[in-house]
Order: sequence, then C-alpha cells, then structure tokens
Amino acid sequence: MEAKFTLVVLCFLLALSFGKRCLSKRDWLLLILAMAFTVAADFFLTILFIYPVGVAIFCFAHVFYALRYGGNRIWRFFPLALPLPITLAIVMGDVLLVVSSLYAGLFVISYIMALRAISSKKYPAPNNTLVVAGMSLFVLCDICVAIFNLAGMGIINHILGELAVDAIWLFYAPAQICLALSGMRFYTERPKC
Repeated sequence: MEAKFTLVVLCFLLALSFGKRCLSKRDWLLLILAMAFTVAADFFLTILFIYPVGVAIFCFAHVFYALRYGGNRIWRFFPLALPLPITLAIVMGDVLLVVSSLYAGLFVISYIMALRAISSKKYPAPNNTLVVAGMSLFVLCDICVAIFNLAGMGIINHILGELAVDAIWLFYAPAQICLALSGMRFYTERPKC
C-alpha cells in the first residue's frame, strides 16, 4: 500500500509544481486543495485503515473538485447530497455508511460539474480530455470499491469482489495522473509582434 500512496503523493507534487504553467491561479488552487485532501484521505484509508475518517476527508476533495468545475453556482446542488446521509444517520447510525453516502452525493455533483465544464468549453484541449478522463476513471474506481464492499457484505458474488479489488488501482492511479495533469497549461502563448 505504501507504493500506491506514494503515487498519490507524487501526483499531488506534480500538480503543485506547475506554478506559472497552470491554467489559472484559481483553477490551480482548487486542484491543489482537492489533491491535498485526496492525499490526506488516502493516508487514512491505505496507511492507517481508518475508513470513516478517510471517506469524510475525501468529501472535502470532491467539494473542491466541484468548485473547480462548477464555480460558485455549485452551492445550489449541495442540498441534493444531504437527504440520504441524514436519513441513514437517523435510521442506521453507522458512521461509515453515513459518510460514504455523503461522499457518493458529493462525488456525483463533482462529476456532473466536470461534464458541464467540458460541455461549456471551460477548459482547452487537452485539459478538457484530462478532466473527463480523470473524473470518469475515478468513477470506475469507486464503482469497484462499492462492488468489493458489497461482496464483503455477501450481497454479491465473492469472485466479483476479488476482481473489483484488483481493478481499483487500475482505475485510480491513472485518474490521479490525469487530474494532476489537467491543471497544467500545455499551450504557449504566441509572441506579440
């Protein structure tokens, strides 16, 4: 797990290194904040194995991704992420289940905001492709996490769960690389004559 965590840290450092080669200072700051929370979340998930804290920290990563893609207008979508976690907290009282459902709602919002940003041409090429690829791979990773957890609860086939756990990092590592690179300015401005 340390090697996988190291990859996440390296992706964060890659995004941090862009400095003057970023698309914009605001976009870069939101990307850095999202990736910093990702590093913190993965530390709790892959090193300390404190899952409720790790998932809760990941919620903040997706808040910053949603802000990055959707700007300030995303605040009207956040109430959509709250009913299920509040209901689960009242009915079940399982902390991990509550933060996981909040995480899922925030992730859906950040993914929708990423797709909207691309359709509105907020990002130039190849950044637009990197944003969609990164967020889509992130979704596939989290689907694998859900399948693995459902297999662990006996809801779905154990073999499917084993396949899913092997696929998690197959999607997660390239997702983090794409997201880190999505903040870099690939084009150079033409000199003014």
